[in-house]
Amino acid sequence: MIRDCKQILLLLLLLIAILSRPVDAARAIESKTITVFKNGSDGYNIFRIPVIVKAGNGDLLAICEAREGGDASEIDLVLKRSTNNGESWQPLRIIQESDDFRDLFSANAPPVTIGNPAPVVDLLDPRHPGRIWLPFTVENDRVFITYSDDHGATWEPRREITDETKKENWGWYATGPVHSIQLQRGSHRGRLVVPADHRLGKDRGPEGVQALLSDDHGATWRLGAIDDTYDDDMKANETTVVELNDGRLYFNTRNQKGKANGTRGGAYSSDGGESFDRAQNSVYKWFTPEPPPFDPPVVQCSLLRAASTVDGDDLDLILFSGPDESGPSGKGRSDLRLRYSTDETLTWHDGPLIHEGPAAYSDMVRLDKRQVGILFEAGRKGGSRYDQIGFVRFDLDLLRTR
Repeated sequence: MIRDCKQILLLLLLLIAILSRPVDAARAIESKTITVFKNGSDGYNIFRIPVIVKAGNGDLLAICEAREGGDASEIDLVLKRSTNNGESWQPLRIIQESDDFRDLFSANAPPVTIGNPAPVVDLLDPRHPGRIWLPFTVENDRVFITYSDDHGATWEPRREITDETKKENWGWYATGPVHSIQLQRGSHRGRLVVPADHRLGKDRGPEGVQALLSDDHGATWRLGAIDDTYDDDMKANETTVVELNDGRLYFNTRNQKGKANGTRGGAYSSDGGESFDRAQNSVYKWFTPEPPPFDPPVVQCSLLRAASTVDGDDLDLILFSGPDESGPSGKGRSDLRLRYSTDETLTWHDGPLIHEGPAAYSDMVRLDKRQVGILFEAGRKGGSRYDQIGFVRFDLDLLRTR
């Protein structure tokens, strides 16, 4: 009897050890990918540039560009809603129609592109709790904003904020494209921060990063931190941001084929996005090259605060999502992987593959204390292109170690 009890105990200990192992970063997790947008459906040829937020009522809102063709084609902004944590999605709705912007141009205007969505949910507005702000751009040139007070069911008339958020010598301009954030700590609590980027002069001019700020719940907007280090070899481009427990902000940017090592750069702000902190012990002023495991191709990526001990969680966890050039599919835009930090971005680790096969732009949302959702451009394993925007739920327990 005693021997049987010991054997049972040993089996239980072995089972606990197996279950508590960190996830194998080399293989894709067993997960159900739910198609949200599919190329060739709903009257559109292509869906790209996904972003996702959780509305104040708990609904998930997936927003993307619905395209006739490529980057410069006619593009609308569209939305799908989930009321069951992403298990199913309601029919597509147009929230910004390109034809509605033709009055901004001459009679012979080319197809109008509406894009670069960067939504944020304002849960700290005492008058309008849960108001959703949606910055976006027209023709990668003019900056607009709209908002919804009914969790994305309807949207107020657009308002242009180009004069407040764009310098005269800037040409090409993009908000996001990724979710924006609202600061939760310190003297800037409640501030809305929108990561953005620009180019000088024409479309292919020198590149830089900027932050759009609002301290009055979206009533007014202005420029905050600006990366104008155009002469170094870090070509900062599409950028994502997360708030740290100490109130600082961490920005992670796409290195647009600059000669700096790697494809990502990182910078911090100690004043809520008003300015970037000077990089320490570096030849770079603000953004410095990020080493592995940041090994995506040149592509947009996203950050998410998934857990915080300051907020009562049992660990600190920041996630980074993006393709992995060291993945099983090889070089290029493929193999969406999570990377994660448990020490407030001091160090990073490879996490699991979320999807094997073609993959590109992505965004993330916290579903609850145990799960996050990942919305991403995806293609069939073994295929050559991403042809849909899919959604995956990820269990954070897979990142907890013994």
